[in-house]
Amino acid sequence: MAWRNALTKSMQELRIHLCQTSPASAGVRDFVMANYAEIKKVDPRFPVSLRECAGAEAKLTARYDFGVEKTVSVQGASSAAVLTQLQELIQLGEKMPKSGE
Repeated sequence: MAWRNALTKSMQELRIHLCQTSPASAGVRDFVMANYAEIKKVDPRFPVSLRECAGAEAKLTARYDFGVEKTVSVQGASSAAVLTQLQELIQLGEKMPKSGE
């Protein structure tokens, strides 16, 4: 999918926070299981951090150039909703200034 290529070009890092057992993190867990390997295949050096902690709120944090970060909650979201939120973070990053420009 095109979003995987855009991901590595629009941001510097993606952090995914989730609970290993909570039903509210089920969509994030499903998303990670379905997409992590493909994201790393596109760019093995792109940093994707998985932060697991019992009771943690499910959220995505994108770090862009110049240290700008944006966090969105995906607590209780389905895997498809997690992808939608990630695509919005990608679109935001595409509009931001890049350090190499």
